[in-house]
Amino acid sequence: MNIAVTGATGRMGKSVIEEILQRSDSTTVSFATSQKTQKELPNHLSSVEFPICNPLDFSSQLQESNPDVIIDLTVPEASLFFAENAAKFSIPLVTGTTGFTDEQLNVLHDLSNEIPILFEANFSRGIASLHLAIDAISDVLFNYDVELTETHHNKKIDAPSGTLLSILDTIKKFRPNLEAIYGRSGIHERQPNEVGVHSVRAGNIRGSHEVLFSGNDEMITLTHQAESRGVYSSGAIDSAIWLSNQPPGWYDFKDVLGVST
Repeated sequence: MNIAVTGATGRMGKSVIEEILQRSDSTTVSFATSQKTQKELPNHLSSVEFPICNPLDFSSQLQESNPDVIIDLTVPEASLFFAENAAKFSIPLVTGTTGFTDEQLNVLHDLSNEIPILFEANFSRGIASLHLAIDAISDVLFNYDVELTETHHNKKIDAPSGTLLSILDTIKKFRPNLEAIYGRSGIHERQPNEVGVHSVRAGNIRGSHEVLFSGNDEMITLTHQAESRGVYSSGAIDSAIWLSNQPPGWYDFKDVLGVST
């Protein structure tokens, strides 16, 4: 299984490459992209045997290397560029990029008519289980207050995280009238249909997500804490291997795990 990895010098791109190189199966890195010159490459890329190309050369490198699948963990504008080229050469694409606008997601959706695309904000099996747990209790706690909090490293640029927004979507399947309140300030009473959404950025925190239900003189808290980015990179690689055998369509990590919410 030959996998192309975009954004090789980013936090997640680095983690994916390291995970692939450590695997004992036949998974290999076909090539990677980076905007850095050869002299600027960090240690984890300075002596690798696979090609590293500038994103502008992505199309020609795709044609030359012909990977089985692409893992993309970059930014929305770059992801669309990579996806359009993937469709051009009929190569499946896994993307964990977050921060897409609705219009950009529509473009990505349209491309899934041509190639299999797996879009997922979080490749953690624990987060997938968190969604299942929320599914199980949201019906029972239908009138409880809900507050959502996510915490990430100080270099993360989008807020709230894509994962927290996906958690909110899961809750709103049961309570569609909830209105998201992003942070709190001023003086006003909490309304019954509010759901507080809070983002914290500090240090080198890998990712923490908390779902709080409160009512009837009790509090239920569901928390997921990532201890390593390997949690996400291993899930992304598993997704890539799975996606390489799928027909064109729109998929997510729950499809890989064989569960639904």
